Amino acid sequence: MNVLNPLSLSMAIALTLTPWIVTASPQAAARAVAPQVATPAASNVTPVADDAQRVLALEGAWNVRTFAGLQGRNGPIPATAFVRTADLSRLTAADRDRLAAAGVKLDIDLRTGDELQQSPDVLANDARFDYQRISLMGTEKMDLQKMMTSFPDSLGAAYVQWLGSNQPQFRDVFQRIAAQQDGAVLYHCTAGKDRTGIISGILLDLAGVPRADIVHNYAISAHYLEGQPKDSAMNVQMMALIKQHPEIARKMAGMGGTAPENMEMFLDALHAQYGGAAGYLKAVGLSEEEIHALQVRLGQAG
Repeated sequence: MNVLNPLSLSMAIALTLTPWIVTASPQAAARAVAPQVATPAASNVTPVADDAQRVLALEGAWNVRTFAGLQGRNGPIPATAFVRTADLSRLTAADRDRLAAAGVKLDIDLRTGDELQQSPDVLANDARFDYQRISLMGTEKMDLQKMMTSFPDSLGAAYVQWLGSNQPQFRDVFQRIAAQQDGAVLYHCTAGKDRTGIISGILLDLAGVPRADIVHNYAISAHYLEGQPKDSAMNVQMMALIKQHPEIARKMAGMGGTAPENMEMFLDALHAQYGGAAGYLKAVGLSEEEIHALQVRLGQAG
């Protein structure tokens, strides 16, 4: 059995979360460079009527949602607690105004330095928002060929490995959230589905949201990412690499969506290895006071 180097895995994940991989269907991804290869249909999930209350419609960002109305163990999560989203480099002035009106005070950017350089976060230069970048993958530079060839066999397997290999970064993210006393906390990566999805999964598990609702909240990201632009410099590099190595397309074609089983696998590991979100947060170094602060923000301290 091949054992993935944690850094190689981290770097691999960072690249796979670009808009091209996220928004292209598995079939389209394979056809782009290897039309002879048949790929299975994506098992993505369509939102239901109740999901509409959580959507913040912005002109220049995709997959922008709150946790409004999701039921925790002590009641619904406040709409003003969190905003999860994808890349923020295309926000309009009206978009920034809407996020400010929604109460956003802190913007946590989960991306690498390379991603930031290629797609600057617009909120970083807006005085109404505090900006904090914490690369959840623990790396800033990316070797494209090494990343693609090192990627694990499923997104779910990658998520599980993050729990162990990137604990200092998870600690930093959740400690920064716990320290925020007012306003909504926004966090994002490039596609808002993988790094952002895992942070969301831990928060919702901490709140006591039913497992099925956590999985659904993750699985609908692919729907909300339809139409996200795919013209980044990183995507150009990726396409060139895939043309040279068609086997990469075969491997990556099935990893672009948000299949429910990815989050199922992650939650299984979270509970089997740590007893759930609270146990994980303790394991990575959060204090009882910090965990309580997160529960207060989630509306579940009682």
